[in-house]
Amino acid sequence: MIDDFLKNPMVKRALVAGEERMGKLVTQLLSNERVMHGVQTVVASALNAKSTFDRGVKTAMQAVNLPTTEDVEELRRKLSELEVLLDGLAERVSETAQARDGEGRPNGHG
Repeated sequence: MIDDFLKNPMVKRALVAGEERMGKLVTQLLSNERVMHGVQTVVASALNAKSTFDRGVKTAMQAVNLPTTEDVEELRRKLSELEVLLDGLAERVSETAQARDGEGRPNGHG
């Protein structure tokens, strides 16, 4: 029933005309300096509100001693750095042990 209604040529023309008018209206609104200033103000306010909210959440999580996403990411970064250091240390120990074995010294006995 609705498909038949939408297939009607008069309805199709009305929809196309409506879309064209809507497109013109949106173009006019976007080219209006006052409207764009208003949009920019709303976006800036929304970003400011999000920032304030994020700070509040971080403070609340710290108050109950829960880590934030940033805290977890910082820990992951530090753990990754430690892994690299430990891998390097293990490699150096292995190379030193191999060098000692190559010199004819008993491994682990000075």
